[in-house]
Amino acid sequence: MEQNIEQPDFQEYLDSTDVSQYTERPQKPNIFMMLSLMMGILAFTSCTFIFTAMIAAGLSILFAILSKGNHSKMNFMAKSGITAAIVGLVLSVIITSSAVYLVFNSPEYRELLNTTYESMYGQTFDEALEEMYPSTQGGGTYDAGN
Repeated sequence: MEQNIEQPDFQEYLDSTDVSQYTERPQKPNIFMMLSLMMGILAFTSCTFIFTAMIAAGLSILFAILSKGNHSKMNFMAKSGITAAIVGLVLSVIITSSAVYLVFNSPEYRELLNTTYESMYGQTFDEALEEMYPSTQGGGTYDAGN
């Protein structure tokens, strides 16, 4: 008695199963996406330095746009980079504008600036400002017509 047990053909097995999920190559990491996130984080962490934050935020947005490529949607890391860049840029503008406002409109901060400036340069900030722009404090003479 001979039993004829048929083994399923391997090719038939491959044809019947979806092996494409196992044979897809992993995607290469998108360097622009990572750079966007890194520049966004740099813009956020350097929000007290307005020029550094502006440059890093601009680069973050540029790299996020470049990371999109031909895809219809932007990756999560690129979106996070743009968000961190915008938050860092807004914080930088707020910090810088409030510091300038306080220095020029608050007597306490103006006195602190004058004291620090005098210890560094030998004259107060008001004296240096008057020397550079004679008409700023009202004491200088500005002769426009003569």
